[in-house]
Amino acid sequence: MTSVIFGCGDVGRRIAKSLIKAGESTDDIYAYVQTAESAELCARLKVIALTVDLDTSVRDLSLCDKSELYYTVPPQKQGHQDLRSRALIQKWQETNIKPKKVVLISTTGVYGDCSGEWVDENSTVNPQTDRAKRRFDSETVWREWGTENNVPVVVLRVPGIYSFSRLPRERLMNRTPVVNPAECGFTNRIHANDLADVCIRAMELGVADEVFNVTDGTPGKISEYLQAAACALGMEALPQISMSEAQTTLSAGMLSYLNESRKISNRKMLEDLDVELKYPDMLQGVKA
Repeated sequence: MTSVIFGCGDVGRRIAKSLIKAGESTDDIYAYVQTAESAELCARLKVIALTVDLDTSVRDLSLCDKSELYYTVPPQKQGHQDLRSRALIQKWQETNIKPKKVVLISTTGVYGDCSGEWVDENSTVNPQTDRAKRRFDSETVWREWGTENNVPVVVLRVPGIYSFSRLPRERLMNRTPVVNPAECGFTNRIHANDLADVCIRAMELGVADEVFNVTDGTPGKISEYLQAAACALGMEALPQISMSEAQTTLSAGMLSYLNESRKISNRKMLEDLDVELKYPDMLQGVKA
């Protein structure tokens, strides 16, 4: 069986590594990437990479046909629709290409602000930021296409992805303040290696039109994560500010995260996909 990783960035390459570790031949793993740099990084894994730009043009996609396809491409940065997914699916329809199965990475941001309450896969979807609305559009487009074409699509709703190599080093080096944890809402995260493993389990065990929340199951405060990241890099603790001070100090992107609070349950993922997390606690994973 051919595995295709569409959008083979950091997470995509971790999926490739996990497939190779599980015994899949590199001759059966292909990647679609946007840049020459990504192609080179794939080549180091002996994974054949083809360049494609969903924003401008879509090249030959025949490798996707009858493949097990992992779609990790984020939507473009503006609008309420995922134009990249729409362009890809349109091309498939024109050329009669159908993967055997698709695992789609989405975001837990589609739940919106839940006032710190627990959320599971049955909770109401209420995307509030443009970023989350694009992701929900992505889910909708993929699931509708899968149903119409009899292709199983499994949706993974993912929160903040982290690892030692993904730490926000520039932010930490700039000593950007963090909000007092007592004033922060709850955020959720998953280690990048655990996410890669869950993607493969979802390909093996997930069924058509199924949704899984993919988190470590240990909600926390984003300020606590940033302090742990600073510690992992051998830095002193970051300065703290109040939420009111943050409104004039922090970026609009950071404020959008601070304005939402939810605790994401991972029970379905653990039970239905038989997942055993390597990093169920951020304090362990931030160093790996």
